[in-house]
This record gives sequence, structure tokens and C-alpha cells, in this order.
Amino acid sequence: MLKFKSLFWFCLGCTFLASASDTTRVLFIGNSFTGNNDMPGIFQKICRAKKKNVHVEKCWKGGASLKDQTARPELFAAIKKGKWDVVVVQGWSKEFVQDKAYIDTSTLPYATKILDTIKAHNPCAQILFYETWAYRDGCEKDSVKLSFEEMSDTIIKGYAYMNSIFNHPVVPVGRTWLSFRQKHPDINLYDTDLYHPSKSGSYLAATTFFTSIFHETPVGAITKTINYNEAKLIQQHCEQTVLPSLESNGFTKDYYLVSATTDDNGRYKLKAEAHYGADAKVTWYLAKDKVFNGSKLEYFYAAPGTYNVRLKVEMPCGTRWFTRKITFKAKKKIKKYQNIIIFGLGGTGQAIFNYLHHTYKSKNFNFVSLN
Repeated sequence: MLKFKSLFWFCLGCTFLASASDTTRVLFIGNSFTGNNDMPGIFQKICRAKKKNVHVEKCWKGGASLKDQTARPELFAAIKKGKWDVVVVQGWSKEFVQDKAYIDTSTLPYATKILDTIKAHNPCAQILFYETWAYRDGCEKDSVKLSFEEMSDTIIKGYAYMNSIFNHPVVPVGRTWLSFRQKHPDINLYDTDLYHPSKSGSYLAATTFFTSIFHETPVGAITKTINYNEAKLIQQHCEQTVLPSLESNGFTKDYYLVSATTDDNGRYKLKAEAHYGADAKVTWYLAKDKVFNGSKLEYFYAAPGTYNVRLKVEMPCGTRWFTRKITFKAKKKIKKYQNIIIFGLGGTGQAIFNYLHHTYKSKNFNFVSLN
């Protein structure tokens, strides 16, 4: 079995990195559940704390449903501004509390208009639905009072219905909010009006987005946005609940991996994999004269140092470039000692001799027993 001296892994979701600069461009479309506490800004801080290069913008209006959004020229201007890698679409919570007949007539036509515009101007963008949370004390539906749990359930089903119609992943903020509140009822996720988010609530939403978009744990992201202990609990909760549910929420498993290892034989080994579906053409660029085709690559470098690994993925919607730096550290030189005599007692001395002889690779060790 090989013992790796150094190991570096990079893994990112399929459509979530852009162009040669490796910057993920994210546009958030929504209402005050997006805009309050600048949730997209918190998301950006988490990304930077986790060494992700992101550019984030938001286009929001308080109380807006998807129908209301289609009457905003600034929304379509933001979409057409373009080259977005991820576009998040959030509706009004109460429009997803309604039954399917209401959603069919009052939500779907307007969602279609927004989504078609996104696809026309950003053909490779990943479109995500932002599943929101229930009000602290629930709400009324058709003169019937829904509890917090009942309102949560209807919103979750509403966004699941959107996923079934449009086949775009759902970021499960509502489900994460529900399970976190049940597990940590002492942590307040609500503002004083009992339906907008507190800063901790916005942090939970942003952390759910990070976990969903980058397919990795948020644990360890230090942003000083909220109390450290609360942030740690939210991060751990997202790791435990959001990561295992990515596939069921409609996220693909497209990704790429790059590893840099030094094995027991002292070889500087690059191992790379790209998983972007059967329609994708994958090309790896290690240098001008080192170009390789195929989803998997193994390559040995002659010397230690820092190298650029560039990946080109040609897909039906367009071409993407990714770049990663890998570093191999120089091997430590092993000193060979000459004419070393080891004195010892019986089996213990012999064992020490065997260890040193193996460790320092010298044939000039001599063992003298004192028995």
C-alpha cells in the first residue's frame, strides 16, 4: 500500500465555476427573504472563508412573488447582464402554500418567463429554486390556521412540484430551517416580526446555499457574522442534513477532482478526473506540449514545484475552463551513516538495530550484544 507524503484534493460541482478565472458568478433573485441581512453577502463571506472565488449580485424586492418579479425591468436587465454560473430564483412563501391549481395559474407562467430569459442569456447557468421557510407561528390558508410544521410541509411540497415541472434543483433552506429549529429551539432564527430572518436565520440560509452549490461541508468557515458557537452548530447541521440530500434535491454529481501526491517511490504523481456526462469532451492542459484528452488522467512530474492544471470541458451549452494549482514539495534527503555500532541487550537491542537499519537505509550498521 502506498503511503502518501502529501495530498491535495479539489472538488467542485459541475456548472458552478466560470471561465478561465475560476470565479463563480451567482445571481440571487428574490424578495426580502433574500435581501434582509444581505444573505447573498453572507454567502459570499462563507465562500471566501472556504477559499472559493465568487462574484455575487442580488436583485430583490420586498414582498415580491414571481408574478411581481416579471413586472420589473431591472430583473431582466440583471439576468441579461450575464455570464452567470448560478441563478437563484425565490418566490413568495405564501404562493407555495397554495394548492397545485393555484400554482399552475398564478406561479408557473411567470416562473417560465423568468427561467426562459435566464436560459436564453446564460445557457450554461445552473438554475436553483430557493425553498423558503415557514413563519414561526405558521399562517392561514383558506381561513384555516396552519402550524409551523404544516406551513413548512406545504412550502416544501410546492417547491418539489416546481422541481418536477422544470427539473431544476431545490436548495432546501426550508427543510434545513425546520430540522434545525426542532433540534435547537433555543436559537432564534426569526426577526421580531416572526417571519423575516434574524441574522442567524440568514446565516443558515447562506450556509445551506454554500453546501448545495459547492457540494462540500461548510464546517470551518469563520466569517464573524454571528456568534461563533451558533455558526458552528449551523455548519454542522448543514453538513449532516444538506450534503446527504443533494441528489434527492435534484443536484447532479458532475464534478472534477485533482490530486497531487508523492508516493513511497518518490514520484510526483498527478491524478485527475472529470465527470460531466457522456456529451462532454474533456481536455487537460499541463503545459504547451502536454495536452491530454479523456475524463481520467495520471501523470508523473520530473521535479517538485508548483504547476498549473487546466481543464477544458466542452458541453452542448458551451465551453468551460477550470484552473487549479498543485504543489509538490521536495523530498527530504536521507542521510546514510557509516560504521555505526549499536550496543544493546538481547532482543530489545536487536529490535532497535532493525528499526534504525530500515529507517536510515544503511548497510554499515553493526549490532553488538551485551548479553
